[in-house]
Amino acid sequence: MGILNQTKMIASVGYYGLSFNTPNMHGDPYVNCFICAAAEMAAYVITWILLRTSPRRISIACIVGCSGVVLLLTQIIPPSHYVLTVIMAMVGKFGYSAVWSMIFVFSAELYPTVVRSMGIAACSMASMIATIISPYIAYLGTHNKILPFVLMGSLSIVAGMLCLVLPETYGQPLPQTIGQVKPIICCATTRDDILVAEKDNVEDEQCLDSRKGAA
Repeated sequence: MGILNQTKMIASVGYYGLSFNTPNMHGDPYVNCFICAAAEMAAYVITWILLRTSPRRISIACIVGCSGVVLLLTQIIPPSHYVLTVIMAMVGKFGYSAVWSMIFVFSAELYPTVVRSMGIAACSMASMIATIISPYIAYLGTHNKILPFVLMGSLSIVAGMLCLVLPETYGQPLPQTIGQVKPIICCATTRDDILVAEKDNVEDEQCLDSRKGAA
């Protein structure tokens, strides 16, 4: 839950941070805002295709990581090439928009039925916290235009690497109980962990059966 919430927070910070920082970029602010909106619309179309054809974990990790790399690369572009800077920033906005929407589907598939609503609510709360922080990150651009890009890019690369340890849910049945949830890749499952998971699985199944009987 912590990795997923952190990724959601970073995606929200990048999404809103770039949106709020658009007027601070070089060039016509109205044209920049239009490009920003167009990038977001294109991201939702690509997201729909990726959700139907690609693994969630790899897709999210690659997109958020590449978005961070793109934002960091904007710092080596000469000031005279401000058009290229705006384009790369919009590529980052494209990536954050895609990840922001994919996280909702990934979290619903990752959490078991007994705690799915709680897990999605936790992700939404993390997103709202990031929304509160985003204007302050964009405000850093008034002091130094590269600070928002460096901060968002660095956090995105970290989030991309952390996403790689999450279990894959593409093409897998939705977990119904906590015992059916796959462990994260970096954590080895011991015999005691298996016994605890089986116990939790039995208890959760009994809870589900009792609810069905009451209904």
